[in-house]
Amino acid sequence: MNIRLARPWIVCVALLWAIVGSAAAAERPLLHASYGGVAGYQLPLWVIKEAEINKKYGFDIEPLLISGGALGMQALLAGSTQMSQNSASAAISAALRGAPITMIAMLENRMPLQVVSRPEIKTPQQLIGKKIGILRFGGSNDTGVQWALRAWKIDPRQVSVLQSGSTSARLTALTLGQIDATILSYPEIYIAKKRGMNVLADIGDFDDYPNTAVIVTRAFVETQRSLAKNLLKSEIESIHYIRTNKPGSLKILGKYLKTDDAEAVDATYEFFARRMDPMPRARLDGIKNILKEMNAAQRSPADFVDMSLLDELEKEGFLQRLR
Repeated sequence: MNIRLARPWIVCVALLWAIVGSAAAAERPLLHASYGGVAGYQLPLWVIKEAEINKKYGFDIEPLLISGGALGMQALLAGSTQMSQNSASAAISAALRGAPITMIAMLENRMPLQVVSRPEIKTPQQLIGKKIGILRFGGSNDTGVQWALRAWKIDPRQVSVLQSGSTSARLTALTLGQIDATILSYPEIYIAKKRGMNVLADIGDFDDYPNTAVIVTRAFVETQRSLAKNLLKSEIESIHYIRTNKPGSLKILGKYLKTDDAEAVDATYEFFARRMDPMPRARLDGIKNILKEMNAAQRSPADFVDMSLLDELEKEGFLQRLR
């Protein structure tokens, strides 16, 4: 074959594939997905994007960092985003005020938090008379501290619980001795340990308390049920990817955590990978705990979740096909 004659055909084929690819991309709906903070529990959403799992299920996705659960819910209600991977407490709080949103999956059913103290404080009883920093009153940080104090049989009046700002601000305050203990997650727990701090308790050991949920509007489930179901398929496959592909997960996690500290990334992965259930169902007892904290114990936990899509996927044997 004459190579010179063949080249135009090669160019034509390449252009044809480019056109087909562009057309396919144009046909895929784009989902804007918010997440509330940079931590290991956001890994499923990052994996969906970076491993291109979303394309397998016919949609494009754009993760957007929107700090704070309340702002994430506002973006969802305004239509600026179509889903939010965010705290269950933020969703429940908004729903109690009448927001038409629901949780269709629960990526974690336990708080991914630990109580971390100054080097000189080695036992919970040494916290008596000391200062404990939290993000804000009424949030999961506050709940975690109250659970810990109750488990340790320490009267809350025997400690000073202070609103001490963001995770990084609290870690700095702890390092400088401005507070004596705080609530942290990974990778900050790893950093704190390297600085000589002590872990006094894992809040996840005390009780169920849903942390990271997949949140959408009720209208999205009703009007775009097929897309919502494909979104859940991608979430479930991303969890499977995390549990079975550690090297790939570490690479993605390091990218979003913006660190080249391999030990910190590995510790973060190990902490969160074991907390994710293969089928991300919500535990209603955990939602009850949130409702109690919000003085809404009379409400039914089932009002805040829609597990019908997960029910369908279980009946279809979706998870088994991934194995």
